[in-house]
Formats: sequence, C-alpha cells, structure tokens
Amino acid sequence: MPDEPVEAAAAAQIEARVRFVGHATVLVETDSFRFLTDPFLRARLGPLRRHGALPDPDALGDVDAVLISHAHPDHFDRRSLGRVRGRPTLVVPAGLGAAATATGLTQRVVELRVGQSVRVGDASITAVPARHWRSPRRPAAAALGYLVETGIATYFAGDTGPFDELARLAGRVDLALLPVWSWGPHLGPGHLDPADAARVARTIGPSVVVPIHWGTLYPSGLHRVWSRALTEPGPRFAAAAARLAPGVDVRVLQPGQGTTVTLDARDPGRGRQRNSAVAGERLTRSRLRCNDRGRRPHRGAQP
Repeated sequence: MPDEPVEAAAAAQIEARVRFVGHATVLVETDSFRFLTDPFLRARLGPLRRHGALPDPDALGDVDAVLISHAHPDHFDRRSLGRVRGRPTLVVPAGLGAAATATGLTQRVVELRVGQSVRVGDASITAVPARHWRSPRRPAAAALGYLVETGIATYFAGDTGPFDELARLAGRVDLALLPVWSWGPHLGPGHLDPADAARVARTIGPSVVVPIHWGTLYPSGLHRVWSRALTEPGPRFAAAAARLAPGVDVRVLQPGQGTTVTLDARDPGRGRQRNSAVAGERLTRSRLRCNDRGRRPHRGAQP
C-alpha cells in the first residue's frame, strides 16, 4: 500500500527520449513508438564534412517511422535511408513518393500534403506547412513539417523560414525540434536563425525545444579559420530563447547527445505556454524573404 502513491505518480508521467543524431536527424522514442527524422548518416556530402561522431545505424536500432521533410540532399539522402534499421513507414511530402520507394527501405511509403494525417502504430502523424525553397533539379515536392502525436506531441519543423501560419501550432506542441541555422557560414533563404527560432518558440509555446540543423555539416576545412557558424547557433538560440521565450525549456545537445523529456500526463496543457497574446502573435512579415513559393533562390543559397 505505501508504494501506491509512487506508482500512481510514475504512471501519470509520459516520457520521450530524444537523441540529436546531427543536422536534421533526430531519434525520438516513447514506450510504444520510435521515429527518425531526415536521416543523414554519412561522413560527407559533396564539399561538406561531418563534425562529431559518425552515427551507428545498429546503435540507433529499428524504427517505426522515418519522416522526410523535403527533397534537398542533406534531408533526403538515399544512401542514408538504405542504412536505417527495421521496416519503417516512410512518410514524405507529396511528389517524393516514387523517389522514396526507389530507395528500397520499406514497402510502405506514404505521401502527405499539408493537413493530411496517417496513423502508424500508436502514433498520428500530420503534415504541417513549412516555408523553404525548392530546387529545380530535385523532385517536385513542397517542404513540410510534421506533428507527431504519441502521448507527447512532437513538432519536427524540417527546414523552414518564419511565417504566420506557425501560430496555428500554438498550444499543440510538447516538444519542438527547431532548426536554428543552415550548414555553412551564411544562412541563406528559407531558414531560421537563432533569434528567428526563438520567436517561433515564443509563438507556438512548446514545453521543450531541442535546436537542430547546426553543429554537424560544414565546408571542409573552414572550421579552422571560421568556426562560429558551426559551433555557436545552438548556444545563441538558448540565449535568445531565454530573452524571448523564458518559459520554454531549451535543451542544447551536441550531435550524438540525448535527453529525456518527462511531462505530466494528467495536465492537458502539458506545461505548454498558453499565453493567448503570445500564441496569437504574428511573425514579422518583413522576414518572409524566403523564396518560399517554389521559386528558385538566388545564387549561393543553401539547402
């Protein structure tokens, strides 16, 4: 009998174990579901070199779903998909299905458009908008984010610039995986910088944010003379979030590191930031210079 209050408290908690594999690749695991985002598991991509340990697919283990946000090669890497373990459902933007099927990873490839959902095991996966440029040499698939609901609601932003529709996620997100940079010394269009990402965190009000899309891929040798764009975006995001979204728990992870997110299952708000004035805030329209409607970006733009 004395143990019952402790057992009841434990049962009232829900957990997600989060590992920042690197770049936009994150492994999220609950008791009943494991998913991997935009797997990039190689040491290099063209002139880019990986910093941090090379991921071990066996250590990552089998996954139930793989989410692909868009067709750029640092997010949709066929060779990395071939190394993913298990027979997961591969969820991709509409238009990317044929290329995804050709990877041979799985028999089940699901294409989604904004607002569409698919059920995979115990999880509901919904496609949400993103604002990012398309490459004319890649499959004609718009960039997406995803909201994965499996006890804990996880928002994976993929690659995006700021835009007003992000406010529709306010109060719906427990854990946000927000990109805070690109892959080189310059940000390029269709991305969030650390301050942008902090504003997004303030707008959607998650309980926990893990910054992604930083600290991993960088032009070969450049870190020896200019490392700030490689090493600083995560800490800069944490500092900006402390000012702009002080109620959000920021977990800055280096590639390969993990954290456990624990929330109270009895709390319908899960500790999310529900200030209606903040949740309804419009992101500044002047920052929407992202070439986000399928137009080709200017020369030198980054994926």
